[in-house]
Amino acid sequence: MDAFLIASGDLASLLLPIAGLVALICLIVFLIRLTKLLKQIGDTLGKTHTTIDLVDQSITKLQSPLDTVVKVSGGVDRTYDAGVKAMGDMKDYVVKNKDAIKEKAGAVIEKTEAAIEKVKNVKKETPVKQPGPEDIIGE
Repeated sequence: MDAFLIASGDLASLLLPIAGLVALICLIVFLIRLTKLLKQIGDTLGKTHTTIDLVDQSITKLQSPLDTVVKVSGGVDRTYDAGVKAMGDMKDYVVKNKDAIKEKAGAVIEKTEAAIEKVKNVKKETPVKQPGPEDIIGE
């Protein structure tokens, strides 16, 4: 058993520097890749700043049309509110003055019916001549 432990110790003393070298190489590869990754992240962040600047410029360009849309929308809202108020006022006026409106409408209807009766009672004194081709040509 002692011979096995001595042989294992000799083998470990030979393999330990090799294992340390492999670990050191792996650590160096890891650090190189990490350095490349950090450089790529820096480049990506630089491009992101450029993209953010472009978006900011686009938003600045869109601000004026958006302000116009807001003004037009406010005008439409005021027009709608005025229409609603006018309809409400008209309804109130009609409700308050419905009897007077009925009388006026009745008077207008009576005048119209009287005018229609006058037209019906008028005798046709001269017959209406149908236009012919000579009237169109001018002969």
